[in-house]
Amino acid sequence: MKPYRNHRTPRVSPPSARPTRQGRTARPSRSRSSLSYRIRLPRRAAVVLLALLPGAGSAFDPLGTPSADETASFDALWKAFTLYKDDTNPILQEFKLRGRYQGQNHWVESDQGDAESWEDRRSRLGFDAKLFSKQVEVRVDFQSNDGFEDSYDRLVDAYVKWKPDEQLAITFGRTKPLIGVYDWLESTNSQPTFERSQIFNQLRVDRATALTVEGTTGNFTWQAGGYSNDTDREFGKFGGAFSYGAGIGYDAKEAIGWRRADFRLDWLHSDHDADDQVLDRYDDIFSATFHAQDGPWGFVAEGFHASGGEGRDEDVSGFFLQSTYDLVPKRIQPVGRYSYATGDGLDSVRRQTRYESEAPALTGGGRGDEYHALYLGAQYFIHGDKLKLLGGAEYATLDGGGNGGDYDGITWLTGIRFSF
Repeated sequence: MKPYRNHRTPRVSPPSARPTRQGRTARPSRSRSSLSYRIRLPRRAAVVLLALLPGAGSAFDPLGTPSADETASFDALWKAFTLYKDDTNPILQEFKLRGRYQGQNHWVESDQGDAESWEDRRSRLGFDAKLFSKQVEVRVDFQSNDGFEDSYDRLVDAYVKWKPDEQLAITFGRTKPLIGVYDWLESTNSQPTFERSQIFNQLRVDRATALTVEGTTGNFTWQAGGYSNDTDREFGKFGGAFSYGAGIGYDAKEAIGWRRADFRLDWLHSDHDADDQVLDRYDDIFSATFHAQDGPWGFVAEGFHASGGEGRDEDVSGFFLQSTYDLVPKRIQPVGRYSYATGDGLDSVRRQTRYESEAPALTGGGRGDEYHALYLGAQYFIHGDKLKLLGGAEYATLDGGGNGGDYDGITWLTGIRFSF
C-alpha cells in the first residue's frame, strides 16, 4: 500500500490549449517573468481570510507588529472553539474543537515539463479533551481529502495521553512515531515551509497505532515507543510486524544563553511483514536535530540516515539547514532552507513527492543518487501560526539514476494556513 495522499484536482486547460507529444494538454504560453498568476490566492482561501479579518476591526496594522488590541480581538474569536472549560470540575476540565485548513497553489517549471494546480493540502476537524485534573488528555481528529470529495478520508490522531506528573507522559492510540523531532513531530501549523524536507518524505514514516513513553529529567528528555506496522486509515488489525525506537535530548539554552537550544537523537527500528502498511521501507532510521532560537533568529539543522531497504531503496542519508528571521516581529518572517540527500545506489534517492513528481515528462521514476534543494520564502502572520499566508519557491536538482532520472526545476508556492 502506498502512503496516504490526497487526491488533487488539476486546473482544466482552456479550449485554446494545444496537445503535447505526450498526449497531455499544454497551457497557453505566458511570460515567465510575471508572477501574478502564481501568487494569487484562490477564491476559497480568500473567503476564509476575509471572513476572519473583520474580527480585528480597525486595530489591524498590516505592516506592523500586532498591537495588544489586535491580538485580543483575534483571541476573542478563537475562544469560541473552546466549548467547555471549568478547572473545578473533577472529571472534565476542558473540551475544545480542533481543526486546520491548509490550502496551497503550486506551479512547477522543470526540464521535464510544467504542472500547476490548487490543493486542499490538509483539512481536519476533531476535538481535544482534558480530564481528571488534566492528567488525561484525549485527542481525536479526522481528515477529508482534496476538493472535499469525501468529508471523511481517514483518522489523523486518535489517542489517550496520561500524564501522572509533569515529567512523564504515556500515550496509547494512533499517533506519530517519535522520530525526526522537527521535520515530523513539529506541527505543520508552526512550520515556516510548505512541505517537509525531501529526505524525510522518502522514509515512509506515517502515523501508527502505538504505545509511547516520554519523560524529562533535569535538562534531559527521553522517549521510547512501540508501533504497529499494520496501521491502515484507522487503527489496523495488528496483523503485521512491529517497530520500536528510543531517543534522548538535551536542553542547552541555559548553558549557551539563548532563548532555545535543543539537541536530539532518535532511532527507529522496523521488522517487516507482508501485511505492513507503514514503516516498511527501511530497517533502521536515525535522526539528529538541533533547534535554536535567539532574538529574531531561528535555526534548525536536522539529519537522517536510513538503512536496510530492499531493491532500489538502498541506504540513504540527508539533512536540511533552515533559518528564519523576524523581519517584523509577529508579522513578517523570511525563511531559507537548504536540503541535501545521497544514497548508496543509482536510484536510491527519490524526488520530492510534492510537487516535483507531477512534472509530466518525469523520467526514471524521479530517482537518482544525489539531491539538492534550496527553498526561499516568507510567512505573513495575521494571527500568529493560527492564521497566516505563505509564499515561496524551491529550486531542486536530482542527479544520477540508472535510466536517466535527472531532474532540474523550480516549484513556486503560495498558500494559507488556518488552525484552531
